[in-house]
Amino acid sequence: MEAAAETYFGKPVSELTLIESAILAGLPQSPTSYSPFGQNPQAFKDRTKAVLRRMREDNYLSKDEEKQALEQLDQVEFAAEGASFKAPHFVMYVRQQLIEQYGEKLVEQGGLKVTTSLDLKLQEAAQNIVSEEISKVENLKIGNGAGLVLDTNTGEILAMVGSKDYFAEDYDGKVNVNLSLRQPGSAIKPITYVTAFEQGMTPAKMLADVATEFPGGVNLPEYKPKNYDGKDHGPVQLRLALGNSLNIPSVKLLQLVGIKNMLTTAYKMGLTTLEPTTEHVNRFGLSVTLGGGEVKLIDMAAAYSAFANGGLKVEPISILKVADQNGKTLEEFRPAAGARVISEAEAFLISDILSDNSARLITFGANSLLKIPNQQVAVKTGTTDDQRDNWAIGWTPNRIVGVWVGNNDNSRMKTVASGVSGATPIWRRIMLEVLKGQPIKGWPVTKDVASVEVDAISGQISHDGYPARHEYMIKGTEPLGADLIHTKLKLCRLPAQAGGQNQLASGPMIARGDFEEKEFIVLKEDDPAGGGRNRWQEGIDIWRSKQSDERYHFPTEFCGESNEIVVQIESPADKSKQGNDFNFKVKVTANKTVKKVTFYVDGTEKKSLTGKPYEYAAHIDGSGTYTLKVRAEDEAGNSGESEIKIGVNVDWDWSPSPSPSPSPSSSPTPLPSPS
Repeated sequence: MEAAAETYFGKPVSELTLIESAILAGLPQSPTSYSPFGQNPQAFKDRTKAVLRRMREDNYLSKDEEKQALEQLDQVEFAAEGASFKAPHFVMYVRQQLIEQYGEKLVEQGGLKVTTSLDLKLQEAAQNIVSEEISKVENLKIGNGAGLVLDTNTGEILAMVGSKDYFAEDYDGKVNVNLSLRQPGSAIKPITYVTAFEQGMTPAKMLADVATEFPGGVNLPEYKPKNYDGKDHGPVQLRLALGNSLNIPSVKLLQLVGIKNMLTTAYKMGLTTLEPTTEHVNRFGLSVTLGGGEVKLIDMAAAYSAFANGGLKVEPISILKVADQNGKTLEEFRPAAGARVISEAEAFLISDILSDNSARLITFGANSLLKIPNQQVAVKTGTTDDQRDNWAIGWTPNRIVGVWVGNNDNSRMKTVASGVSGATPIWRRIMLEVLKGQPIKGWPVTKDVASVEVDAISGQISHDGYPARHEYMIKGTEPLGADLIHTKLKLCRLPAQAGGQNQLASGPMIARGDFEEKEFIVLKEDDPAGGGRNRWQEGIDIWRSKQSDERYHFPTEFCGESNEIVVQIESPADKSKQGNDFNFKVKVTANKTVKKVTFYVDGTEKKSLTGKPYEYAAHIDGSGTYTLKVRAEDEAGNSGESEIKIGVNVDWDWSPSPSPSPSPSSSPTPLPSPS
């Protein structure tokens, strides 16, 4: 009792007041539950009231004495608000874990010796940083903050700050916000992006960042997300979309990968509150990629340890060793490799993007608080749309720091500028503390990742000398085929008055080389929601109509009304030498539907086809030169033809040698007749 009096009130038992004595009398039954320093301050008050009532019932005090004591209950001052209670949120976190493992009686009375993971120097620095920075932003109606530091290789909790002041009564300071459910805002976006990489997409994939309507669900209005800066940025690749935390591309990406698939990734990474149930899929909807589902800061830090640790996720560890009063070891933590939740290559891509300062210039600028000098640090911020939660979570290969600011009562803050105010200054100061004296260590390119030169706009393989950049992507996902986005279109050469200005050349024109090429950015997207409406393209077309850059105004109509049909014989080649059997193949270009293609050899019809492919296995007996002709007709009766000359077993220009005339036989010269 004497020790308890000193611990809680800093005085001997003989100096305790009635209310102080009643508080201590209520502790033995369950010291953890009824401790004034516990996470539920109301519990000790209720317990004290019960003690006073029992004392009155047993005639140890009168009703007036009970009433007078109760009036003092809210004014009781405890002595432990000073140096005697270090890292209170962490201590209570560890105590609760011990009780779950060994029971409350052994924990409180069994003399256990517990070794924890806490770095006390870092803990005290982090607590001071949170308290100092929150005091600077009270004018923004930011009332509280929390922070966490994990070793990404072992999961050891090095610092845990549950609030700006554990002992404050005005905002439930004893609540450990690291363990509370809060909405993460855009801090959850890396989960959507790593899901896309799992499905074969790359950081170079382009999406149009333009105002777009999305299905709002049954009996709900259309969902219209906006970017943090209120602007649309046109075509952006996933690297820039994630680095700049652009909302519209993130919602589009979620619609592409699927809500359930994204939640599945989140769940396997340890975000158990985002379990991919049908209820969650329907309740969260597309807003989950912007932080519409609640998570715990401690779970986010553990999940994102996989990004820092090559795809291996660690569990948060606070207890390293427990021994009983006789020194016998009851448990001891032995570090082990984390659980594989994403591939090493996928983890590298996320960390590389979020540590790339050039990938976040649009939103944060070149010298934001997210940039840690002389270090490679990945970081993601998040702010909920309603300004109730603001996050910053960042990591190196060895450490992860997560920070939250907001209000315990979930009231709104004033405008918080991600990367400038709120959680970011706290995160930066703690991260700098963590990195003191640490060498620069980044993420080496993994063996499954390739560096590919891509077009700076479309993200396709670079071409035509257009601006390009290098992008990392998982081997086997490199873009293939022609670039249909940032491309050259073939236009009419007809003058404007003839309807040829900025219009597409027809197939026959292209076939005969009568066109000119011009650079365009052809933005076309399909709405995955379908339903007979392409919302994505609607948004693109509205955005394009407002652009001054002519490249976005790509033509969609053909010039003139051509009835021409162009026939090109692709095989055999003109003036070639063939055997008796050869492939006869043609290409037909027409503006209308081709009805029939007929093949001729020396004017004799050999084959007639009504559909592609326009080819057949030809056979010619004998040897010699031949004329091959093809005639095509369209549904309107227009026709076109082409012909070539070939040689079969001889050169194309072979001609038979003329047969020599027989030599005349000689006749004897007649002798002159005798006269």
